[in-house]
Amino acid sequence: MNQRVEKIIDRPDAREIFCDGALAISFRQDVLRLTLYSDRIDAVERANINRVVVGQLSMPPAGFVDLYNQMTAVMARLTQAGKVHPVEQKQQQPS
Repeated sequence: MNQRVEKIIDRPDAREIFCDGALAISFRQDVLRLTLYSDRIDAVERANINRVVVGQLSMPPAGFVDLYNQMTAVMARLTQAGKVHPVEQKQQQPS
């Protein structure tokens, strides 16, 4: 079913999640799941950094494709601004 979105409703009370990255991405039972993490300093030892799961984002494949397309556009803008640089693939030597 393809329904038209009438309007976007902003919820100022919606929780904001900060993460340092994605720990895992999985596809199970027709749902994509991204496990998000944040690095935190160990309160007792002060020297160790712990990777703590701070949330999980679950979405249907169509939503994930839309997210991917939006992120690809942002990466292009970041590349043009010089904030990120393309990773060069090393040429494999023939054996």
